[in-house]
Amino acid sequence: MLFMESYLCYCSVRLGVLIVAGLSITQSLALSILLFVRGIHIFDGLIDLLENDSQYKSTFIIRKFINGIHDSPDNILICLQVMCYSHIVIAILGIVGAIKLRKWLLLPLAVVEFIYFLNITISHIVLMIVLKKQINLGLLIILTLVGSFYCLFAGYNCITCVAMFQIITLVKSNKYRQLYGEDPFDPIPLRRSHGSNNGVQQLRMLGTPEDTDIDEQKRLAKLGLWPPRQPQIISVIPMQTPAVNLKWWQLQAMDKDDKLQDSAVYRNWQRDELLRGVGGDAERKNAINRRYADLQLYQWH
Repeated sequence: MLFMESYLCYCSVRLGVLIVAGLSITQSLALSILLFVRGIHIFDGLIDLLENDSQYKSTFIIRKFINGIHDSPDNILICLQVMCYSHIVIAILGIVGAIKLRKWLLLPLAVVEFIYFLNITISHIVLMIVLKKQINLGLLIILTLVGSFYCLFAGYNCITCVAMFQIITLVKSNKYRQLYGEDPFDPIPLRRSHGSNNGVQQLRMLGTPEDTDIDEQKRLAKLGLWPPRQPQIISVIPMQTPAVNLKWWQLQAMDKDDKLQDSAVYRNWQRDELLRGVGGDAERKNAINRRYADLQLYQWH
């Protein structure tokens, strides 16, 4: 089952992967340029914020991060630059995989986007916990909402890459090729019949459920072609109902509203008494007459 069939505003998943890769390249280039300009000092504000927090300043991971920046800033800078350009290379491979339909070239991009989603989510949670003691409530709510939407968008981009991997697996399968042809960019709307002469493939429409499998039914249902619709016949001549000659006892049986007042049988008996007592025969005969009258009217209509 596919994770998604469209990306954002009804874009294709293939276009969505190209957008995700483009955003990844832009972010990596921006971070690389910022590291070239300011170096390791871009973390000064974050370090001051963590150092002044009593809850996280003694945490092992936080202390290791701060000590690593102070002790070996050059190694941290080189590692970040390598990560940026590796992300760019992986994004380019993802673009090639989406264009050429090579699913294994998309897998590294999906993994990197998933790691980025986890990092950005954990960083957002920790940062909001730290900032709640230093900023007012209104600004904290705004930052929480904006950061949460960005985390959801990062996860959505990761799912887009996984969905494209699933789509490529689907269109490369033998069953898909038998139904829609060898070219996934130009699928044929008809099924091929391999029993023709001289190797010429004969196309035939899918008409009945017996010669249609479930995948083809789903595809035709999206196009509004399944189930096959019969042309609607609209009569322009007013329908004339012929007069039906019914007996008086049949007309009386069809009268459901006034039968309790007009019928002599029901005059002195209740309905439950008729079903149990002497009037039961009259009640059953009346039901038979009613069904007969309804059947006669249905046959004429």
